[in-house]
Amino acid sequence: MVINPLRNQHGLQSLAQIFRTWWPVFAALIIIQVGNGLTSSLVSVSGEAAGLSPGLKGLILSAFYLGSVAGALTAPRLIGRASHVVSFLTFTSILAISTAGLALSDDPVLWITLRLIAGASLTGMFATVESWLNLGTSDTWRARVFSIYIFMQLGGLAAGQLALNARSFGNETLFLCAAALTLLAMALMRFERARSPKLDVTHHVAVWTLARRAPIGVLCVALAGFSWAGLMASGPALVEMMGFDDFYKSMILALTVTSGMLAQIPVGWMADHFDRRKVLAAMTAVAGASAIVAALVTGIESVFLFFIVFGGATFPLYAVGVACTNDDLVQSERTSASAAMIIFFELGAIIAPLMLAFATAFAGPKAYFIVQAFPQLLFMLAVVVALRRPQVPSL
Repeated sequence: MVINPLRNQHGLQSLAQIFRTWWPVFAALIIIQVGNGLTSSLVSVSGEAAGLSPGLKGLILSAFYLGSVAGALTAPRLIGRASHVVSFLTFTSILAISTAGLALSDDPVLWITLRLIAGASLTGMFATVESWLNLGTSDTWRARVFSIYIFMQLGGLAAGQLALNARSFGNETLFLCAAALTLLAMALMRFERARSPKLDVTHHVAVWTLARRAPIGVLCVALAGFSWAGLMASGPALVEMMGFDDFYKSMILALTVTSGMLAQIPVGWMADHFDRRKVLAAMTAVAGASAIVAALVTGIESVFLFFIVFGGATFPLYAVGVACTNDDLVQSERTSASAAMIIFFELGAIIAPLMLAFATAFAGPKAYFIVQAFPQLLFMLAVVVALRRPQVPSL
């Protein structure tokens, strides 16, 4: 009999049981994200070092997130026809091939193509795991469970940033190492114990219908994508532009991801115990303020402080945004909504590298911080307006 390991008749069970059941999936996520973090930083730094035009750099960085939209749309269909495990292995194998292909040439057109494929495969894998988790998580635990999921991702990303110090071995070698890590993650599925949950009749939720029903949650997820891409895709290019060496680049990004990891669990707990909108307003206020300070104050200390504070304030946005959105959904809509959430995330992520590449090219590094601050503060104001209305009970 196919069972759902996260639920019994009383709802979600203990976090200890989640880890016992899901450790192969979580371990695979960490390993994949080590390779993804290394690959993303290498692509960003290499484009800046090669002196590519702002438009071409932005296209290479945004291609990954554009491909991610295709991955999010494909995942529900593959899950429905096969299973969560088969879908996970399919997307991960394509990711390994596209990562290894970056070692073949530094041609920008090839890199745009491969990053499109990598974005589709990685996001398809994420959509598969998120659907898996969403089908078995109660509303009262959802923010915490997704915070743990993001925590695992960020742990791998942090390690991937530190691997940037090994550039002396050559970019080609590091791309191949990242691909090998992805294959290792696939091997962990032989220990997988969390069977695919039974899929009841599902109802498709159109992307724009979801945006109308849960505007705060959807906007939050899109903002999370903008912030994430601004840090992880454009951040390495910024520190390259500012003249930092590889050690400082890796340390800045590793500290950014680490602060985001440390913030996941407490923010998830607060979002499950208080009005999620108030938590979001506080997070975006802190993020916007840190960016404004970094734009006004010069020096390496202010740059480090910005990345640490901004990462801690924005990396948990996705988990809280997903929880907000699912508050307005019924169970049969959540598989479709999982893919839609990733699409909104990727839309934000597509825009960020392009905006930041052009802004810094025309106005210098300080423009980076202004562009990051504006959507945070705008979203905070939108949430404050929404708080004047009573929160609608979840369905």
